[in-house]
Amino acid sequence: MSDILSINNIRVLCAEMVEEAKSGHPGAPLGLAPFVYILFKNYIRFDPEDSKWINRDIFIFSNGHACTLEYVIRHLCGYKIGLEDLKKFRQLGSITPGHPEFGVTDGVEASTGPLGQGISNAVGYAIALEKMKLYNKESLSIFDNRVYCIFGDGCYQEGISHEAFALAGHLKLSNLTFIYDSNKITIDGPTSLSMSDDSVLRFKSYGFEVEIIEDGDSDLKKMEEILNKKITKTKVIILNTTIGKFSELEGNAKVHGAPLGMENLKKLKEKLNFGEEKFLVKNEVKEIFEEVIQRNKENRKVWNEKIKKYRIKFPEIYEEIFRKEKTVLKISYENQSGKIATRKHFSDALNENISKFKHLIGGSADLTPSNLTKWKESEDFTAENRKGNYIRFGIREHAMMGICNGISYFGHHFVFCGTFLNFITYGFPSLRLACLTNLKVLYVMTHDSIGLGEDGPTHQPIEVLPLLRATPNLTVLRPADGRETRFCLKFAYENDGPTVVCLSRQNLPDLNNSSIDLSYNGAYFIKESENSEIILISTGSEVCLALECAEILQKKNKKVSVVSMISFELFEKQSESYKQKILPPKVIKISIEASSTFGWQKYSNFQIGIDSFGKSAKYEDIYDYFGFTPDKLSDRILSLL
Repeated sequence: MSDILSINNIRVLCAEMVEEAKSGHPGAPLGLAPFVYILFKNYIRFDPEDSKWINRDIFIFSNGHACTLEYVIRHLCGYKIGLEDLKKFRQLGSITPGHPEFGVTDGVEASTGPLGQGISNAVGYAIALEKMKLYNKESLSIFDNRVYCIFGDGCYQEGISHEAFALAGHLKLSNLTFIYDSNKITIDGPTSLSMSDDSVLRFKSYGFEVEIIEDGDSDLKKMEEILNKKITKTKVIILNTTIGKFSELEGNAKVHGAPLGMENLKKLKEKLNFGEEKFLVKNEVKEIFEEVIQRNKENRKVWNEKIKKYRIKFPEIYEEIFRKEKTVLKISYENQSGKIATRKHFSDALNENISKFKHLIGGSADLTPSNLTKWKESEDFTAENRKGNYIRFGIREHAMMGICNGISYFGHHFVFCGTFLNFITYGFPSLRLACLTNLKVLYVMTHDSIGLGEDGPTHQPIEVLPLLRATPNLTVLRPADGRETRFCLKFAYENDGPTVVCLSRQNLPDLNNSSIDLSYNGAYFIKESENSEIILISTGSEVCLALECAEILQKKNKKVSVVSMISFELFEKQSESYKQKILPPKVIKISIEASSTFGWQKYSNFQIGIDSFGKSAKYEDIYDYFGFTPDKLSDRILSLL
């Protein structure tokens, strides 16, 4: 009876939170409460006084709209979430937002809500934990934590779920358990409106171990039986639940995303033997969770003793695991003769400095030979080789970026991923959440303009740079040569947030006055003329064109300076005096970039760019077609003046 009382207390609290906020999703928590209760009571290992304990089990709600259930269960488990926080659900400044946000609510492991994201995050966490197991010794094992991820019918339907499930199964991530909250309801109504696939066959096709709980509303014994089983590969538990269980709208789509209403809430509480008192946690329930908390504290003490022994026996490895100091990467570069693509420069920089990186994990969405992201000493991370540090993500850009988020959430590894810049939009929802959460992820995006040539407008990222530059918390870098590209690697390693590096397919010359140090300013003079009449501002592969153009204009008695603007975001962080020194208000400024002109109006009086889709041809011909040659640019500039 005590378990039933606890479950019903959780249900009531979830419903009350939504009612108090006059907003939210009561349906899923009412159905999922039994399983989440059993999971936290008997299986999840945690330390409420140290929610980032490195050997904790990871719990993710991919169907983040059910977050009241996570907030309530973590409140009961002693996390830094008080009853007052539950009452402030969805209110300005609260630590209980409308969907889970990493870094806002104690214990929350991932920012979820856009459906399916948590599934990919869970795969990332599982990979990170597999890497941690490499520190275990035969005589002393210190890492054995697991990942549990709940997802619903909406997550199931999202394409990212297939991408992430497929890779999880391929990698045989046996430390990962998915729980499919199959209540067979979406916003429009029953799932039969839009799906008729066989979920069991789908999961088996990934190589998952599949378990089914027919009565997810009340069969606690079956839940424990399944959770007690030894796991040898990725597991999915299909949990058949009833949305809005015990409410007047039980099994109805209307209970998904709106408060029950005062009258229906009252009936729910009466049905579950709760009185009128709001936000009540019954004493018997408190006692149950006090025991849960105490047991987990004891488990933590045992682990602490193990880690003390580990520190004595393996001091150097211990330091490698727990060292926290910020690393500043020292990189230098001497100009090379000839022309080299910045994607090749990035590859060279990675290989030149690979010994300086600790805990590096990288990968590409099946574009390794094009992105040049695999360094010489790397090994593939596979089901057979957990020592590997390079992930073959396959053609799965969306899941790749979500998986990198999961790796970054765990916090032990420096992670990067690669694809063509145009295809960053295939994974943009994951990138956006990395920005929302300010995750340290590096995106190595090659083939960054019309310069990729013959593949044509389907692959040429005209509108992508403005999209990325408009995204909060994201630093976008577009280097012009080898020196600036090495700055990009250095900056991304030192940066605490997400970084996109945009790299050329075509070969480019090294520039005499480019600078690693000055790149930190976001923009600097790469050619400065006294008493300039014109300042050309450019990025990446167009900086060399701007320099050639300046030479032509100077022969026509124009005083021209050239600014390399490697990053809008870094430039915006500079002082007003520096900004005005680089871009003086009274001097005519003209931007040159083989991309959309959107956003350049802030910095330039005139914009030279491409506001249409590209062409399929040799890149030299495309540049000529759009007027991106030194002669055509200089003529255009003179006509603007």
